[in-house]
Amino acid sequence: MSENTTAAESPEERIPADPPPPPSDYRLAVPEGWERIVLDPDRWTHRIDKVVNRGLRRTKATPQLKAAVAERMREQAEAAHANGGVELYVMNQVLGQVPVSAGLVVSVLRPSPGTKPGDLSDIALSLGMKGEEDVTLADLPAGPAVRHRYLRRPAPDDPDGNKLAVTHLDVYLAVPHSDLRLLLSFSTPMEPLADALVTLFDSVARTLQWMA
Repeated sequence: MSENTTAAESPEERIPADPPPPPSDYRLAVPEGWERIVLDPDRWTHRIDKVVNRGLRRTKATPQLKAAVAERMREQAEAAHANGGVELYVMNQVLGQVPVSAGLVVSVLRPSPGTKPGDLSDIALSLGMKGEEDVTLADLPAGPAVRHRYLRRPAPDDPDGNKLAVTHLDVYLAVPHSDLRLLLSFSTPMEPLADALVTLFDSVARTLQWMA
C-alpha cells in the first residue's frame, strides 16, 4: 500500500465537518392526570382557567376561591416564565382517599459565562458551595445530569399564609451541541409522601428524549 499523500488529502487542508445541530425540541412523558400549561402569556390565562375549573369541579369551591386559585397559578406562571420557564405541569388528584398535589416547571437556562458547553460541574460546585447536601450526578437516557433534592419550609410570617414544607427535586441537563441547559423543577407539598413522589419525579426525568 502506498504511503504517499496527495495535496488534496493533506490533513492540513481537510475541511472540518460541521458540528451536529442542537435538538429542536424535547419530549417528556408525564403521568395521566398531569395538566400541561404552555408558559406563553398570550395563552396561559384561558388554559389556567380550564385547569382550575376541572380540578375543582367535584368540590364546593366558590367562584371567589376558583378565582383566587387561578390568580395564584398565573403568578406562578409569570415567575416561571421570567426565569426561562417554557412549560408548567400541575397535578391535583385524589389517590385512594388522599389528595395529592405536585408540580413541574421545565426551564431553558444559559450557563454561567466561561462555562464549557455540556459541562454541568459549575452547577454542582455552586450548589455545594451553598451547603446543599443532597446533590448528586446522575446518568439519564438523555445524558449526564445534576440532581438536587431539597426541602423548603415557609417563613412563620409567609405573606400567603403557607404552612406546608415543600419538597423539591431539580434535575439539570445539558442540551446537546449547545451552551444551554434544561432544568426540570419538580415540587410537592406532600411531605409524608415525599419519598414516593420523588421516585415518581425521577421516573419522569428518565423519560426525557431530545428531538432532532
